[in-house]
Amino acid sequence: MLSLPQLGSALNKWRHRAQCAYALLAVSFLFAFPARAQLNANIANVNLTATLSTSLTVSASPGLVNFALVPNGTANGSSTITITTAWTLQPSVGAVTCYVYFTAPGIALSDGAGDNIPSANVSGSADAGAFAAFTANSPFAAGSSLQIFTERIIGTNKTKTRSDTLDLQIGTAGLALPAGTYTGVLRIQAQAL
Repeated sequence: MLSLPQLGSALNKWRHRAQCAYALLAVSFLFAFPARAQLNANIANVNLTATLSTSLTVSASPGLVNFALVPNGTANGSSTITITTAWTLQPSVGAVTCYVYFTAPGIALSDGAGDNIPSANVSGSADAGAFAAFTANSPFAAGSSLQIFTERIIGTNKTKTRSDTLDLQIGTAGLALPAGTYTGVLRIQAQAL
């Protein structure tokens, strides 16, 4: 059995030998692997171009509105039309305006036999406003138009989708129309200017 001083001396020797072994091991790793220099490749560039084209679209639903005409009276349309206008515009555009119109003031609807309902006898109510006859001018038709909206373009609405409603009426007072089926096409168009 070892005395306490001999035990302490033996432990110190083992500690010293372990430290030497760790130092030799660390030095051997340094020489075992050659030193490497960092090498970076050249820089490759890719140019990017993204284009967002200007657009202005209008859609309407439903595509058919029926009227049960009455002699010398007013008939309401069977459905409210929902008009959806969407745009992506440049900052230089001042406003978007949407119009509904007939191509000829004298013939909004016709029976095909020469009996016609003029645009002045057709009225529209935009967004539940007052009814007005299709007698205004627009960039698309003279004397047979009705304006749905005008929206100024500012910084926050250069890209937007909006919905508006249109209710229709046909008045037959003073027309002396014969019984028959009268058809016509209501056009909806927007302009950015």
